[in-house]
Amino acid sequence: MSPKLFQTFGFAPHTRVLVAVSGGVDSMVLLDLAVRVPDLDVVVATFDHHLRPESQQEQAFVAAAAAQYHVPVVTGVWHRKPTDTVSEAAARQARYDFLAASAETQQAAVVMTAHHADDQLETVLFRLGRSGDPAALVGIRADQPWHGKRLVRPLLGYSKAAIQAYAQAHDIEFRDDASNTDTRYARNQLRHEVIPAYKKQNPQLLAHIQRFTVEQAGMLALADAEVSRWQQRLQVDPVTIDWQAATRLPKAAQLVLLKRMMRQWQPEVDEKVLPEVMHHLFAQSEHRFDLGTGVTIAVQNGRIRELALQPAMTPVTFTHIGQTVKTLRGTFSLQAETSQDDSVPVRVQLPVTLRTRQAGDQVRLPNGVIQKLRRFFINEKVPASQRDQLLLLAQDHQVFWIEGQPLERLSPPAQTDILHVVLVHSPDVDRSEDR
Repeated sequence: MSPKLFQTFGFAPHTRVLVAVSGGVDSMVLLDLAVRVPDLDVVVATFDHHLRPESQQEQAFVAAAAAQYHVPVVTGVWHRKPTDTVSEAAARQARYDFLAASAETQQAAVVMTAHHADDQLETVLFRLGRSGDPAALVGIRADQPWHGKRLVRPLLGYSKAAIQAYAQAHDIEFRDDASNTDTRYARNQLRHEVIPAYKKQNPQLLAHIQRFTVEQAGMLALADAEVSRWQQRLQVDPVTIDWQAATRLPKAAQLVLLKRMMRQWQPEVDEKVLPEVMHHLFAQSEHRFDLGTGVTIAVQNGRIRELALQPAMTPVTFTHIGQTVKTLRGTFSLQAETSQDDSVPVRVQLPVTLRTRQAGDQVRLPNGVIQKLRRFFINEKVPASQRDQLLLLAQDHQVFWIEGQPLERLSPPAQTDILHVVLVHSPDVDRSEDR
């Protein structure tokens, strides 16, 4: 391990780098290596999370070390409200927010952290246990764009043991974080209880993980290119996918492709819904699936459609002819007659309520038979995805008119107080189901 390891990153002469230093052996070794490179302009950044009594002294130790190396230092403190959640994830986010802000104020083009090969192993195992997402198993990247800068980890190819040996050989002082031995934390449990036994069984474990993460990144890049090719082939329009051509792929490949394509509508797809979508994909009847956060898809006859549901309809009651009501789905009025193209004839008794369906709704058929509205929808082959969206005119649970259904399919109400009127709709919003 020598300062030459920085050559692989191709830094221009006098590149300004912000080195994140906690005071532990890893970051102190990284700092020592960085300051030995003659054409790097090093700035130290150290952050106090205020989670342990000794953290303030550790930050002072880092500042003193920076002074000995004759490099500037930027310090930060995690200012929290009493109600703020304190967790590993929250602490990490606060630390990286500080690093991003410090890199900007210090005009640093590069941010360096001291992640090493053992950290990579922990990260892969931790993510494997948490999600199993192949994209997460790429692990920590050695070099990546980040907040308009470069985030690099020069020590990622070196083991913890190699770093400790360098510190001993060069008499580098450091401070141990006592919380790193607390096995109540998931990562520490992996570090102290699981990984040592794993390494004992396989001394080449770190090398294998290094190879795995590099090849995993490459395979994911190839997979993304293949998914893009299939997406262009299957995507009919922004809201419709025709799955027919994909059926020649193995089922496992179809599930991967389906998940990636669903992410255009819902980035966090529930894994459990994917087999259900596949199962119903070529059904004759339509099936709908809630992907969450207001995203719903419909599958039928080999096609997948994203649905844009109509706004919720608050029931409104007409008590007289000529009355006009405004709703989220447009403006409606009952008129004795009109020449407007967007009017439909209805036969009602007043008062009558404009709404969507409710439990207990029924219709009277032309032969006089009373039928549940649900059965009427089934008999008339109204798609399930539309039934909760259709507007009705009803008195109590007696339905007189159904949006989209010809008037002759329903029997007129009792002759007493019957009104032959028209319902006029002025849409204020897009009424199409698909967007």
